[in-house]
Amino acid sequence: MRRLSNRNLLVPAVAIALAAMTVFILSLVLWSQSVDQQTRTREEELVRQGLVSAIAEVEAATVSETTWDEVILFLDNRRDLDWADANLNDFYALGFEFSELTVLDPQDQPIYHRRGRERAPLDAATISVFDDLVAAVRDDETQRPPLNSARAPWSTMPAPIQASGFAVVDGRNVLATATLIQPDTGAAMPREDRGLVMLTLLPVREVSIDLLAERYQLADLRTGLGEAHLKPGDAQVRMDVEQSDAPLILAWTPQRPGALLLRNSILPILAVLLTFGAVGAVMIGRARNAWRQQMEAQRTQTEFLANMSHEIRTPLNGVCAVAAALEATPLSPVQRNMVEIIRSSGTSLERLLSDLLDVARMETGSVRISRESFNLADAARTIDTLLRPRAEEKGLTLSLDIAPEAETRVVGDPVRLKQVLANLLTNAIKFTESGDIQVSLKPTGEDRWRLQVTDHGMGFDPARKAELFKRFAQGDASIGRRYGGMGLGLAISRELVELMGGTMDAEGRPGLGASFWADIPLPVAEGAPEAEPTERETIQTRPLRILVADDHPVNRQVVEVLLSEFDVELVLAENGLEACQAFEAAPFDMVLMDMQMPVMDGLTAIRNIRAREHSSDQGRTPIVMLTANTLPEHRAASLEAGADLHMPKPIEPERLIAVLQSVADGQGATAA
Repeated sequence: MRRLSNRNLLVPAVAIALAAMTVFILSLVLWSQSVDQQTRTREEELVRQGLVSAIAEVEAATVSETTWDEVILFLDNRRDLDWADANLNDFYALGFEFSELTVLDPQDQPIYHRRGRERAPLDAATISVFDDLVAAVRDDETQRPPLNSARAPWSTMPAPIQASGFAVVDGRNVLATATLIQPDTGAAMPREDRGLVMLTLLPVREVSIDLLAERYQLADLRTGLGEAHLKPGDAQVRMDVEQSDAPLILAWTPQRPGALLLRNSILPILAVLLTFGAVGAVMIGRARNAWRQQMEAQRTQTEFLANMSHEIRTPLNGVCAVAAALEATPLSPVQRNMVEIIRSSGTSLERLLSDLLDVARMETGSVRISRESFNLADAARTIDTLLRPRAEEKGLTLSLDIAPEAETRVVGDPVRLKQVLANLLTNAIKFTESGDIQVSLKPTGEDRWRLQVTDHGMGFDPARKAELFKRFAQGDASIGRRYGGMGLGLAISRELVELMGGTMDAEGRPGLGASFWADIPLPVAEGAPEAEPTERETIQTRPLRILVADDHPVNRQVVEVLLSEFDVELVLAENGLEACQAFEAAPFDMVLMDMQMPVMDGLTAIRNIRAREHSSDQGRTPIVMLTANTLPEHRAASLEAGADLHMPKPIEPERLIAVLQSVADGQGATAA
């Protein structure tokens, strides 16, 4: 599988760390807001309860002056206002500075009024604020049991009857209280069925407001009618007001311990952020250096792989190609058998080399999946044509089932798709001694295709299926000894399929065969018409002039051997510069160009040849990049430079001869 670089690992790590820090800060802010809200709610509840207690204190003090036989005698019975002047001052002795005090007769008419400590005329507007309170008192009075002087003295005083409420008088916020005057022991009785009512006005600030502010440390405590005096974030307690729709609001600036803690935490948080930033910068710097080193190591490893491939394939090319050419000569049965051993061994060695290079490139993450338009059915038929002779040599029947829907152009990587099919089909041929092998290509959904190979060979134990897809693993140890191979084909195939966005699986039974399949997404190419065949030109009657550029003498000799039986004229060059000079001197029907050469490499030589053709209006000469550089990026570089075909070494004689035949037929080489 493709490895993650240090850089790829650092990016999510930094993102997670930043996200965690952000979550921490947001959590701290939300927590501080929650603490402040709870503090505000607690303060409001305490003030509300404090107001209730303060009002209860005022009402209790008022009751002590109204439930009193003497006040019944002097005010109710005798209407002695001088007595009221002298005795009602007891209220002030208790510490309540009533702004006004009024006594109503049974008909609710005032008989006594004082403002502050002096008797004064009564303002009718002031009395009106008590209307609802007086009505409530009179209503409760009707529910009171009748007073009976015959049973005096009473064991207990009559229950207090009073009502309180907030009001606004002359712009002043006051607590208004109406209290029924009653006897305590019954020594004096009201002269009418209804008693006198005492009315008091107490400024709100006198209702223990200042005490509440001091007790609960309330800052900027203020009262007002309506919300005009409120500030954003104020704590408040609302109270209904007599004769007004607007509430009386007691407001103050609440304590904010959460905000205070947050402010005190800013410097530590900034210090942590700066520290984190510094550490992160160091980590990023180190990660970048590590990433650069890793990229350099990957580049070096890629270059090493390319060089290793080139150096191994060059002598291998001589072995395989010469063996193929030798096989075409008259040989004795013993000699033909030896040549076949040489050729098959070289082919196996080339296959193992390709697998090892693929594994190494996957380890470095340098495998890339291309996206190009190709004919899906043709790709399957190509592999079938390539491997059918091998199946027939073993007496196996190879059938190809291609769905009609597959006769279309799709977008994907044809090279990797062919590699997967070739691996699956090669395994099926290897592990099947008799019977048939079926290859099918069918759609499984929108833009998804199943490539399946089924055989009637040795099969496998389902319990060991997972091991089949591991690198260097086979069904059991005896398989490697009997059939050879390194156990890389299936592992490489599955990783390639996954890189293409698909999945790969298998099923089988010991001795009953196996079925391997790959489900791969391959969207249908839009507006990609099939290539129309070009008109065939007249078959050439003269020898074909072929320019062969290769720095290795064995490779040049291999080409000479392979083409020795054909009517061709070979011109040999040891580097790209000599090839360009030869191309300028005379025209050629085809160019076989090596990629890695001294003085001038093959890519540069091809560009120079194409530039000369363009400047001189020459026709396009078929150029085949015949090279031991077999990686996909090498193939892409060849085609981009102007080559028509990238053919890897060891040279496949049949393929080279087919290209030569196409040139002879006037068709030229096509990129594949």
